[in-house]
Amino acid sequence: MQATGDQDRIALLWNEGVFEHIPSVIQHAVLDVQRTDTGTLVVMEDVSAFLFTNGEQIRQEHDRLLGALAEMHRTFVGRPLPALCPLDRLYAFLSPQVCSHFSMSYEVPRLATEGWARFHDIVPKDVSSVIEAIHARPADLGDALSLRESTLIHGDAKMANLGVTADGRRLVLLDWGTLSAFGPPAIDFAWYLAINKAAIGRDHEQLLEDARTHLVPVDEDALRLALLGALVQLGWEKALGATADDPTIRQTERNGLAWWIDRAREAVESWPD
Repeated sequence: MQATGDQDRIALLWNEGVFEHIPSVIQHAVLDVQRTDTGTLVVMEDVSAFLFTNGEQIRQEHDRLLGALAEMHRTFVGRPLPALCPLDRLYAFLSPQVCSHFSMSYEVPRLATEGWARFHDIVPKDVSSVIEAIHARPADLGDALSLRESTLIHGDAKMANLGVTADGRRLVLLDWGTLSAFGPPAIDFAWYLAINKAAIGRDHEQLLEDARTHLVPVDEDALRLALLGALVQLGWEKALGATADDPTIRQTERNGLAWWIDRAREAVESWPD
């Protein structure tokens, strides 16, 4: 929240009636949001028993999860939305510039700072310099994506925020507001692929084709830029894995990082004017 300048985006979503229009296939669990003298109070249904705790659960629901995200994206195309997370902040919040301000107090920024140093040591210069340039000017990527057809994106569809209700009919999706934004649907799918790949257990190309199935029609420019954006956000994590002490993990993660490097090159080659 500090890194993206989030004061009360969830209150904006609530007050503008956005939660009322989220498709019923998604259980957002938000019951009420109230501004108080000391901050914003969010009242939620307790859905902790429904959240995924292992890869097998998310693998079983993978296709339905993508379908639910896609239904939400279709619902909000062309709808007026409140001011949510700007895309430049979405692509800067895990950058070395931002994480350096928080690394003394929080574990993830500390790991990200270390990971970015490793990233620039092991990644070819052509890609390393592109990521470095976007970290310095994240608005360049945000502006390019904002030119594509946009909608409500959740921004953080990671396994810890996902689940399925007891009756199996609704997909739980938590943690709205801070990273929620207005942008192309590909942003949600790229983040989902980047952060959940290991748990889902499918290879990168399979996951990319799964995303394309739900991105109808597929905006290839937006998809390429969003995949580049996922590396801008999570390249540090990939680099930590690719330099792990365990040789099996290290080789697997190096192969994965090579795939992301190729996607970054494709995005740069086709960057729209």
